[in-house]
Amino acid sequence: MFLTWISVFAILSTLKRTYGNSVTQTEGTIKVCEGKPVLLNCTYEMSGSPVPFWYVQYPHEAPHLLLAEYEATDEEERKRRRGFSAKLERNPTSFRLNKNSSEISDSALYFCAL
Repeated sequence: MFLTWISVFAILSTLKRTYGNSVTQTEGTIKVCEGKPVLLNCTYEMSGSPVPFWYVQYPHEAPHLLLAEYEATDEEERKRRRGFSAKLERNPTSFRLNKNSSEISDSALYFCAL
């Protein structure tokens, strides 16, 4: 059975100094068996109205946007998300990334940011 390795790191928003925003990811490196669900937690504190995002960085590539708080509106965006979805909670403030069935190709770094 293959294992999918998903490393999770927290990125603090560059807005933190200006607006007092912060992001916390509770997981470090996690192992998920292929085909099993994966859930990554992100909690945040913010002032103003920043929008949370999830970024992904595959090996030997630059990070790129995986998804934002809104629903996928077209086929291209759904394809980019690769089966991932996220639920935004305003109270308490969290933005959880999940996928019902993980794949080997999901092995990457995942970043939550404001």
